[in-house]
Amino acid sequence: MKYTVQLHADSGNWACPDATDVHHVHSRDAVNGILEDWSDTVGRMDDERCASALVWKGHLDDVTDAYPDFQLVLGPRMGIRWEPC
Repeated sequence: MKYTVQLHADSGNWACPDATDVHHVHSRDAVNGILEDWSDTVGRMDDERCASALVWKGHLDDVTDAYPDFQLVLGPRMGIRWEPC
């Protein structure tokens, strides 16, 4: 299945992503990998890894006004939780 992923950070060190600032992948494992890499980047700028991702099923080039299917957050032991929206 194809997924569209948009990365977010709650640390205040990054601006909100543009609606076209998305990644396209073909598996849940690839989505998890993108979030893991992003949390490492956020962790280098801030002590907390306050990284998250919004995920849509399918291939979208612009997510303006598109409601996400999932929100991915890091759990207390750095596991990735797929929460339905």
